[in-house]
Amino acid sequence: MAEASPEKKIATAMKAMDEGDFKKAYTAFKKLTTEFSDNADVWYYKAECGNYASGMFGAKVDTQEIMDAYKKAIELDGSRVDYYQSYGSFCISVNKYDEAEGAYNEAAEIDESMSPSLYSEFAIEYFNNVMASYGEIMDDPKARAPYAKKALTYMLKALDLDPEEAKSLL
Repeated sequence: MAEASPEKKIATAMKAMDEGDFKKAYTAFKKLTTEFSDNADVWYYKAECGNYASGMFGAKVDTQEIMDAYKKAIELDGSRVDYYQSYGSFCISVNKYDEAEGAYNEAAEIDESMSPSLYSEFAIEYFNNVMASYGEIMDDPKARAPYAKKALTYMLKALDLDPEEAKSLL
């Protein structure tokens, strides 16, 4: 009996992902990264499935392993905005804000037409995550200020406004 082709193996893993069985898909993509270690999509989908499996379904997937899979996908194909965007979003979810900021900035450099949406997404997701993670700062304007300033800086970048122009509009 002939072994399944690479495309068929990837399609089988994708089917599990499409059906929402992220644990099964993660296991499949994890195996495929060994077999097809130079395939960026395989690494990306391993990271995505690990992210969803651990987040929504409570699977024990190491955060660093997910980050490494995203990084490997980016290393193999650094031209994909979605790789950087997904990596940045994941980094926000695990409170790795500097790493997330770098990923969103890289994505914006790759496709400038998407930069407004990328900058605004970073600003909103970053600020919401900080507020959820450090709820005690919500009532303290001084403690909240550095986070709000960073989020506002990115919202202004998304709108292509400098701070002075924004002040004059307000």
